Amino acid sequence: MTSFILNDRNYTTKLPPGAVTLDLLRKEAGLTGTKEGCREGDCGACTVLLGIPLEQGIKYMAVNSCILPIAELQGRHLVTIEGVNPKEGLSSIQKIFVEEGASQCGFCTPGIIMSLTGYLLSTIDPDDAGATGSLGGNICRCTGYVSIKNAAKTVSGITGHSPAGSCHSREHLEWLVENGIIPPYFLEIEEKLQAMDTYESFGLDANVSGRTVTVAGGTDLFVIEAEKLKNANLRLLSKEKRMNGISITDGRAVIGAAATIRDIIDSGIFSNSGNLERSLDLVSSAQIRNRATVGGNIVNASPIGDLTIIFLALDSRLRIVNGSDYREISLKNFYKGYKLLDLSPGELLESLEFPEPDLKTSINFEKVAMRKHLDIASVNSAAVFRTNDEVIENADISAGGVAPVPLYLAGTSAAMSGMKISTDTAKFAVRTACNEVSPIDDVRGSAAYKKLLLGKLIAAHFVELFPGLVDGEKLL
Repeated sequence: MTSFILNDRNYTTKLPPGAVTLDLLRKEAGLTGTKEGCREGDCGACTVLLGIPLEQGIKYMAVNSCILPIAELQGRHLVTIEGVNPKEGLSSIQKIFVEEGASQCGFCTPGIIMSLTGYLLSTIDPDDAGATGSLGGNICRCTGYVSIKNAAKTVSGITGHSPAGSCHSREHLEWLVENGIIPPYFLEIEEKLQAMDTYESFGLDANVSGRTVTVAGGTDLFVIEAEKLKNANLRLLSKEKRMNGISITDGRAVIGAAATIRDIIDSGIFSNSGNLERSLDLVSSAQIRNRATVGGNIVNASPIGDLTIIFLALDSRLRIVNGSDYREISLKNFYKGYKLLDLSPGELLESLEFPEPDLKTSINFEKVAMRKHLDIASVNSAAVFRTNDEVIENADISAGGVAPVPLYLAGTSAAMSGMKISTDTAKFAVRTACNEVSPIDDVRGSAAYKKLLLGKLIAAHFVELFPGLVDGEKLL
């Protein structure tokens, strides 16, 4: 059984842990305000809030219920559109949507309301960009987006700056209750969660098989294998303390395999790493960033995974565990072929670490996709240069979409060592990189097109990082 708080009441379900939350809500709980659209985490119609208890306070985030396994609900707070409705009238966000005419057929509206509510729950200093950005994972098929964006911008200003020191605190919840964003029962949830028996009794009543599947964020796994996972025993890395957390120790940044993209952004660990922090905002939607993990991205082994390409250029090392034993391996050597990993049965990726960038380190990430947001790359690339007096002491360059694996450009990286930064050096890097790869024709583009893109991205690294030393017009 799985026990959690659903809106304002305790709830226990006997559905198997691998079933998805969307089905629990609509078919068992009868909460049909949460809509079923794509079942792939793309449209946002099924967006709900998941409240995770911390040592102090609760962390709320918007997630896609269609790819959220029920096992993740244990001992947590699940909020649907019904759970943000006041006893009478509308919430402040709902009123704004009425005033702005931002809802037409209404199918997507509950998900949009939940995304904006989640945004205000997760920040003490809302702004227009953050509010509209929080809706990146919500598709509207009939209203058009102008009125929705106008409503989102109005929402960002209705509370102003929260007096709370943390968005996870009771003080912040009180502020949102006072401003009509959430109902008063939210103030009782922390105490109710503390009183719950959080023992997970999967298998006692549910039809759970003996098969155990390790799940990180599940944002890809539950799109592809939802039916197969329904009756599986799940090992949730999100609930294993050693797999979470982000820190800097002795000049090395350490990121747990279960840390999410949102965790990385919130930690500020990329704040001094070129454009990496803002580039992460281009990775999928807010709902997916709240769930997708570092370990899942790396082990998924997508040849165009944005995180993997970034961590390759950062010269990352992996800590792989098997019980009490462990070993370390360079990420550069982790991929042996398409979807083939240096990972034996029983082994698990526990964490990743890389040297903390210093003032001599220049970092850049570039990505070309069919659209800027919410799309996988046709080709992507990251570059990390360590320089001294306009000379490249060391270079680490990676590329995605040009090989069957996320590719570290070993030849190009080595060739850069000792070269003076100039337009000619950048041209040489472009030629070397294009000669190093052998892309194939596929739905993302032809091999020739991908080589052309890679060359442009390599050139862009130099233009972005060394504008005074490289002539962009001659290069691009």
